[in-house]
Amino acid sequence: MAKPDISAKLRMNIASAVVRTHTAYRLRLLNVFMQAGLDITPDMYFILRYLWGEQDGTRQQELADKTGKDKASLTKLLDNLEKRNLVKRTADETDRRSKRVWLTSTGKKLKEKVYPLALSVVELAERGLTKNDLQQAQGVLETIYNNIKR
Repeated sequence: MAKPDISAKLRMNIASAVVRTHTAYRLRLLNVFMQAGLDITPDMYFILRYLWGEQDGTRQQELADKTGKDKASLTKLLDNLEKRNLVKRTADETDRRSKRVWLTSTGKKLKEKVYPLALSVVELAERGLTKNDLQQAQGVLETIYNNIKR
């Protein structure tokens, strides 16, 4: 019995499809934000989305954990969000070594513009798929994630 071609197996694995899909999703989000005149990147959106989701004032370390960002990347993202007056960081009252991240009023208002744009990308991505298709795909990806997570 012939051994499978290793390079073909690596090219055709699910990770390649996930990476391609992730890249396409991020590029589409960026394009939609730019066309709307918004000066945010997909990574900034993911940080803001977490804060908008009832997590305003979260600790910086928790934000890194929940968004899958390392400390250095998150710090740079937060610096850029602060420059745009979308978030502010304050010392944690119970642990001075820790910082909390808060939305500014400008950051809170941005949600009204960004959510419909992000939803349009989600709807585009899910076009032609049933609820069952999406649930199955999510289940498969969750299993793969759990198999390989740190």
